[in-house]
Amino acid sequence: MTTSPVDIQTRTLRKVMWRFLPLLGLCYFALYLDRLNVSVAALTMNEQLGITPAVYGLIAGIFFWTYSLFEIPSNYIVSRVGVRLWVSRIIVSWGLVTMATAAAQGEISLMLLRLLLGVAEAGFSPAMLFFVACWFPPAQRAIAISLMVVAVPLSGFGTPISTHIMTGMDGLLGLPGWRWMFLVTGLPPVILGFVFYMVIRNRPADASFLEPDERAWLTTELAKEAEGLGGHTAHPFRRGVLNPRVAVLVVVYIMFAFSLFGYQFFIPQILRQFGMETNLIGWVAALPPVLAVVPMVWWSRHSDRSQERIRHFAASAATASVGFLAAGLLIDQPALAIAGFCVAGIGLYCCIPIQLSIPSTFLAGSALAAGLATINGLGNIGGYIGPQVTGIIREATGDFRLAVLVLGISIMGSAVLALALDLRIRRAKVSAARAAVLDAS
Repeated sequence: MTTSPVDIQTRTLRKVMWRFLPLLGLCYFALYLDRLNVSVAALTMNEQLGITPAVYGLIAGIFFWTYSLFEIPSNYIVSRVGVRLWVSRIIVSWGLVTMATAAAQGEISLMLLRLLLGVAEAGFSPAMLFFVACWFPPAQRAIAISLMVVAVPLSGFGTPISTHIMTGMDGLLGLPGWRWMFLVTGLPPVILGFVFYMVIRNRPADASFLEPDERAWLTTELAKEAEGLGGHTAHPFRRGVLNPRVAVLVVVYIMFAFSLFGYQFFIPQILRQFGMETNLIGWVAALPPVLAVVPMVWWSRHSDRSQERIRHFAASAATASVGFLAAGLLIDQPALAIAGFCVAGIGLYCCIPIQLSIPSTFLAGSALAAGLATINGLGNIGGYIGPQVTGIIREATGDFRLAVLVLGISIMGSAVLALALDLRIRRAKVSAARAAVLDAS
């Protein structure tokens, strides 16, 4: 009996999803927990180490200096040695640096450790996206990415975990709670790195868990994509770095990252301004990302079904902007401001899988690895600027109203620029179609 294409597609992709996506999601959870736990530590660490809001903004965002600098080189290595080996190294490295952060003694040592964390993490996210592109055909890519990065909003549960570690272990063996938090949250990635190496395979041809016909089908489907993109798998790594659309997406991502990380690194302190105690801050800070989980998966599936990416991103970014603007204007009314942050969180997290799937619509192979590294690396400059500007505004004005409004304006700029890119692409397609008709006649 001949197996229908639908049957082989369903069982092949189901196997691939269950084999890889839970582990990738767990790694993303650990990544964001360790990247953002400094925002929780700041609730007590800043006072103990004498750190001002502006300096804290620098410490939080300085991570992206080295992260951006090493992103492209890291993904060049991925394109040469494969995801399995290099990403295993990345995961273990960031866990060790997180644990070392417990030894920070002041501003300088904390800055150096954050810079080292950027070096350790560099290349992880683009490598994961490259991995998804190596295993999932285009029609299933956005939903695969969303199921992987759903751990990003779920990492909001890491905030109450971190706050409870801080309060529950405070004073144990003479160490303050924030030092214990770094030690405890840094250990899981060290273990995950070894698990990652044992489970992950670089390409379908290496997948012993697939039947021969399943490997053949998946390899054929991915080869069709490369042919449709003009055989980009044969193009050099530099093609993805120099692509004009990549340059526009870098600016889009800078404005998005400005708002995302300006919000994430300061939301515990915003909630502290509302008069909340530490453990409650953890749970309330988790609310916006957790509420975003279902909308993010649904919106990604909708993007897959319509095979449209950029306008889906723009709609999500506009939603985040509305939420931030409402929260900023209503910052004196905590309940309404928190509702605004929930809307902003839904918009922000819905942006992530859509934005991450855009490059694979026009790049493949090594060029895709390069494009993802360029967008994620240079785009995360916004991850430095956002917290820095937020801290400076907070210190200058005494509250977060203006800072939150600026976050809303930045993410709206990201939406507008994305729509401008979409319009340009559509006009180019119309012009190409007209030229083809003229040539045919």
